[in-house]
Amino acid sequence: MDLFNRDELKRLAQSDDGLCISIYMPTHRFRSDWSQNTTRFKNLLRDVRDQLREQEYRESDIDNILGEARQLLDRPGFWRGLSEGLAAFLTTDTSEFYRLPLPFDEVAIVEDRFHLKPLFPLIASNNRYYLLALSQNDVRLYQGTHQAISEVEAAEIPSDIVTAIQQYEEPPEQGLQSHTQAAPSSPDGGEAGQVRHGHGSSEDQSREPKDQLKRFFRRIDESVTDFIGGEEAPLVLAGVSEYLPLYKSVNNFPHLVDDDIIAGNPEQLELKELHREAWSVVESVLQAVQQQELDRFEDLYHENAELASGDFHEIVPACAYGRVDTLFVPQGQYRWGRFDPDSNTVRVHDSQEPGDGDLLNYAALKSYLSGAAVHVLSPEEMPGGRSVAAIFRYEADVTATETG
Repeated sequence: MDLFNRDELKRLAQSDDGLCISIYMPTHRFRSDWSQNTTRFKNLLRDVRDQLREQEYRESDIDNILGEARQLLDRPGFWRGLSEGLAAFLTTDTSEFYRLPLPFDEVAIVEDRFHLKPLFPLIASNNRYYLLALSQNDVRLYQGTHQAISEVEAAEIPSDIVTAIQQYEEPPEQGLQSHTQAAPSSPDGGEAGQVRHGHGSSEDQSREPKDQLKRFFRRIDESVTDFIGGEEAPLVLAGVSEYLPLYKSVNNFPHLVDDDIIAGNPEQLELKELHREAWSVVESVLQAVQQQELDRFEDLYHENAELASGDFHEIVPACAYGRVDTLFVPQGQYRWGRFDPDSNTVRVHDSQEPGDGDLLNYAALKSYLSGAAVHVLSPEEMPGGRSVAAIFRYEADVTATETG
């Protein structure tokens, strides 16, 4: 699986290339279904080619734009590393591909900006989490959503606990040296005498493995914090019972979940089982965040309509002008048209026409870049069943006029 985080989304959202091609598709992990992945991808590339022809691009230019994407079809290693979904972003000069733990709806969109709304569940605080699996022979970091979980292969995290313990063991000549140390006070307040610590001390021997593990876990914590430290997604631990308290004692990631998954060896858990166990731990945490935002919208909507709205024509310009604090948009739905921020006018069509973009995607990107929280929810989860909803930072009358 490939890493996708807030920085990646922001970078793609800020792309100013005149041509932005976005491709999404669900993918199959199992070998018996791999042919469906390449067939589906071929069909989507054919769809993109047709859209570019409609925009009067020359065949040679289309071949250059789609060249790297077509080369993927001859790279079996790429298709072996799939997760639940594939997202591709193409311009006249660049091609980027992400294998991600979300089963996207199949779609190919050609606009003047990337269609990124399907990716918001990966950076939203109400759906995404990380899982760190600690076993004796391996350490792995996973990124998960409600739908799936996949290993983050790009994470440079120390993995071999056994090797780490051996690496941190004292040299023999140092370990054989004894020294005299005052012993702890006895229960009656007096000194219990002196204890000589050396390689033969059972107390020292029992302490050393824990100290070595703590040092190793600090290295892991540093790597994890460097990798996901700027994110608010919860982190769940899975591992051997004696490892988990030690890791927690050195953890510096602020969103570590108290509950964990105690497994004799996480390596022996199938990915589906690991996902099920992880979701059972984080579900309540993530749903609480989402419900809190939904409740806040409903309270404001009924108490102060100037600070909350479900009016599409008010929300789109509010997103463009940086007025939105929190935005809710439905997943898998589109509102085709154009918005002109200079004249504050909006044009909406039932289906995509030349020059149209998805205005829900436009609203999500503009809100996100202005610092708003964006929640991409299933239509059933939308507040009051609305097609779009927003909480505003301040009161204003900026409702857009619709043009023909």
